[in-house]
Order: sequence, then C-alpha cells, then structure tokens
Amino acid sequence: MERLPGLTQRQAELVREWFPRAELIADLSWGLTESTVLQMSTGAQNVVIKAGGHHNSHIAREIRAYETVVHSLAERGAAPTMLRADREQRLLALTHIPGVLVDGGPLESDPVTLRAAGELLGELHGMGSSVDQAIEANLVRAALRWFDRPHRIPAAAAARARRALEDYEPRPAVVVPSHGDYSGRNWIAADQLVVIDFGRFGHRPARQDLLRMHFRRWHDHPEERVAFFSGYGDIADADGHRWWLDVLREAVATAGWAHKVGDEAFEVLGLRFIDVALDEIG
Repeated sequence: MERLPGLTQRQAELVREWFPRAELIADLSWGLTESTVLQMSTGAQNVVIKAGGHHNSHIAREIRAYETVVHSLAERGAAPTMLRADREQRLLALTHIPGVLVDGGPLESDPVTLRAAGELLGELHGMGSSVDQAIEANLVRAALRWFDRPHRIPAAAAARARRALEDYEPRPAVVVPSHGDYSGRNWIAADQLVVIDFGRFGHRPARQDLLRMHFRRWHDHPEERVAFFSGYGDIADADGHRWWLDVLREAVATAGWAHKVGDEAFEVLGLRFIDVALDEIG
C-alpha cells in the first residue's frame, strides 16, 4: 500500500476507506504548521486530502465552514465541495479545483478578478450576522500576548504598539461569516473565481477579512482596493482609527507567529505594517 506522507496511521486508514483506489499525485503541504495537504486521484476524480496534527484547529474550522455556509458557494462552483470529514481524526476530503492560483500572478491586479473576489466575499459576509460583545477585546488580548513570547519587534516599536493596544477601548461588534485569510493565495482562477482554504473560518467583523489584502497588495496598489470594492459594495469601519488598530493588531500577530514558525518573509511583512500602523495612529 502506498504510503501517505504526513498522515497518522488512522488518518491514512480512513483515506483508504473513503477512497480505496486513490493514488497520491502531489504533496501540497507548506511545511510550516501541523497541516498536511495531499492531492490524490480516485480514478473518477481528483481530491484534496487535508489532515491536521494533534494541535491543529484549522481542520475543525474548515469542516464547520463547509457545514454552515460554504456549501452554498460550492453548489455553484465558487468553492470546493466537501466529500468526507472526520473531526475527531482532524481529516477532510474536498474536490480538487483545477486552475491557476491568483497569488503572485498577473490576475492579482486584474480588475475583473478583483471585482469577482469582492462579490464572493460580499456573498459570504451576507450569510448572517450577530453582535459579539467580546470579540474585539479578545483580539486585542491575543495580540498583546505576542509581546510576552519570543519576537523580533524592535523595542521602541513594541513599546508604542503595546501602549496603543492597551489604550484602545473595545466595543461590541457586528460579526459575519469570515474567511480569515482572504487574498490571492486562496483564490483559484478556473471557469470562474474559486475560493479555497477555510481553515481560519470564524465569525468576525467584516473588515477583518480585508487585512490580508491590505498587507499583501492594497497598501502599495490602492487601485486594486477600488476594483475589489466595486464588487463587494460598502463596508463600515474600513478606515479610520479602528481600522489602523486592526492593522496594528494583525501586524503584531503576524510578526510574532512568523518568527515562531520561521517564515522570515511573512515576519518582515508584519514588522513593516507595525510601523505603518503606528505612523497612522500617531
């Protein structure tokens, strides 16, 4: 029997039960976290197997996303379809979507692609809302915890960032279904634009789903933001003091997490936007 890299014995057994004739095509794992992503052929179709280690919470989040909201996108081809799942074993099987990853290519600045990405996120955000009394306070506390862990944020910037976050007075917030890592790295250009990887799914303020795009593209390419919002529509709190506190919080978490896992390029991005946010906050 062909060995399946990165899977526990029980996870591999389940994959064989689900797809008895499946053959490994490629290991698509990034190698930074307790997460394995395999592309396999069942003969009838190609599938993506996602497996998590003991401390991986992303698989459970992604299963929840597919069970609650993503199925409506999948029904019209705008997201993969969940085929099988096992929460206890942290294992998930999805349809494989052939196409071109938008990240790093010419489509990342294409107005038509960006408008479609905005429309899809607007649809996701429109699938319900509620008021969360504690989420903003929790997000700030989570960012502050990174200062007590190993990091390479310069001392002066760390002191200013800590003070800005501690002085912020969180308020109740309207939350919506949120992708959590919405950017070209999780868009596939196929017959239509397809959104993948809901491993950071949750219910958050809508503006939280703009942060990764701002870091990766919009700050340096503001015209792309305009094209995206031509599809998304209006959004509250996407600028101003609360927005820049969000940028600061996300940048601190990015710098801290990236240092922890050894992703130097991502760490540099976080460090850059700590400075950007502090300049805007004043």
